[in-house]
Amino acid sequence: MAETQTARSDSVSVGLAPDNGAVLKHMDMYQGIITRMASNSASCKKWGIPLISAMLGFIVSDQIVSAQKEALVLLALFPIGIFYFLDSYYLMLENRFREGFNDSAKAIRSGTFKQSNLFKMHPKGSEAGYWLKSLTSFATWPVYLGLLALLVFCYKVVA
Repeated sequence: MAETQTARSDSVSVGLAPDNGAVLKHMDMYQGIITRMASNSASCKKWGIPLISAMLGFIVSDQIVSAQKEALVLLALFPIGIFYFLDSYYLMLENRFREGFNDSAKAIRSGTFKQSNLFKMHPKGSEAGYWLKSLTSFATWPVYLGLLALLVFCYKVVA
């Protein structure tokens, strides 16, 4: 029994070759997660921009009265904020998983990647630091600040 346990712990501590199928699958799974987070971030923009544009169309139309326009402007602030934070959340996760991917790649290159490291895919890095980075990223704030500015412009000037 002790020999089996020793053999098992030795195999877990042995470095894996970079061309090992399990190592390749591990890195492939990391890449899939990163791609999914990037896709989710893009979906926030795909859904948010048309939704806010439709609301802006109603704000500038002559079919609704002024009081309804004010309510619609206030209502339009919610999807802008929700999509901005959701987009930033996915970008934060993408960056944290990318750091995990890079850590694994570094361990594989140096020969220190072990069997015990396989399929442990957790986001790395400081969540607060990456939140700030994603909220101030050029991938997020210009889009939603632009929608907010357009909303204010439509309400003040056009409506």
